[in-house]
Amino acid sequence: MNDFIKVYNDIFKENGYVQISNEDLRISNRIMFLLQKYNDECSKKEHIAKSLSFHEKYEKLKKCTNQTDVYKELLKLFSFKIECESQVKKITENQIRLKRHYIKNIIQQNNPDSDIQIIYNDILFDYKTVHIFRILSLDGFTNKLKNENLFTNIYYRGQQNINWPVKPSIFRGNWINHEKEFIEEMLINNPYDFENAKTTLEILTKMQHYNAPTRLLDLTKNPYIALYFACEKIKNSEDKCYGEIIFFKTPEEQTEKYFDSDAVSIVSNLSMMQNNFNTGDESLPIEEFNYQENTDIQYLLHQIKYEKPHFLDIINPKDLHKCFIVHVKLDNKRIINQQGLFLLVGMGKHKTDPANINTNIYKTNSRKLIFVIPDNCKKEILSALDTMNINKKFIYPEIDDVADYLKNEKFTNQ
Repeated sequence: MNDFIKVYNDIFKENGYVQISNEDLRISNRIMFLLQKYNDECSKKEHIAKSLSFHEKYEKLKKCTNQTDVYKELLKLFSFKIECESQVKKITENQIRLKRHYIKNIIQQNNPDSDIQIIYNDILFDYKTVHIFRILSLDGFTNKLKNENLFTNIYYRGQQNINWPVKPSIFRGNWINHEKEFIEEMLINNPYDFENAKTTLEILTKMQHYNAPTRLLDLTKNPYIALYFACEKIKNSEDKCYGEIIFFKTPEEQTEKYFDSDAVSIVSNLSMMQNNFNTGDESLPIEEFNYQENTDIQYLLHQIKYEKPHFLDIINPKDLHKCFIVHVKLDNKRIINQQGLFLLVGMGKHKTDPANINTNIYKTNSRKLIFVIPDNCKKEILSALDTMNINKKFIYPEIDDVADYLKNEKFTNQ
């Protein structure tokens, strides 16, 4: 599979949907932009001259040694363009629709159980598992929430980019391989910030507040807060992408908890375990499971008892693999204003794998319900939310964010 297509295939496989915009498929424009960026980063000897033909640029690029992320992205774009324009495909630069259908067919081959369709011209989605609505205005959002009965017993998450994975930051990239060390370094280097954090959950919550990677996923009780996050501009990016809102609901089994829950202590303290955390035989009765030798369960119990001295030796192995919607203490203005809570994500088969988050995502007729917001509607929706006092200074009430809102939004060009 071409590396360019593989990126979208991986996103589709994880989410069940992926946006492939027209800008993504204007390969020549992207190559020109990235070549300039590449030339700025590399030595003059390895510069790619504009006067070279397309294939001459590609051949010189392959010989370069300055293999940065920009270099790797360029190789993907060059090879995809060559593949499209081959004698077999004969897809020219301006045939955007044909390119998208070509990618769709390859993704379909790699996900044969999916019924892949294209909606709103540039979103590929699995009709069997995902139901997508497009939101164009604040009123449209409110009406759709009412029509779908999404105001009751539902929690919300807004994401600025439809292609972002729906999982905690610790499971993105390589962070999960350093989870325990990351927490320890945060505590060592910022002891006064954590002096009131008495439990691992409170430590994780504080880290989440400062954008450190954790196994917490931000949710809100207020759909309009989620809508703000879905429309918020992505820092240092000019990409035009759909925002999205995902809905969460407690499954039939009890997975909605408060901050002092024993099950929450068990899963949050997974963060303090080594990567090769060994649970032993999970099929044993709970009493026997907790007293196994040559496993790490006793160490996990020790860690839990550090914050809960009277905790009994009753870890249920099933809890280790669950996701819990957790109501935390509203102990700072940001989390109060955002009406925040978290999805605390346990482990999959291994400690470094996330538990199945899909069990907590709301479904209608067995299909995930996703709201998407086109890029060209975000500004107008943010203006409408501002009239409800849902804006940057409310969402981020810290003094530097309020100042930034006043400078760049409220009093700009006045």
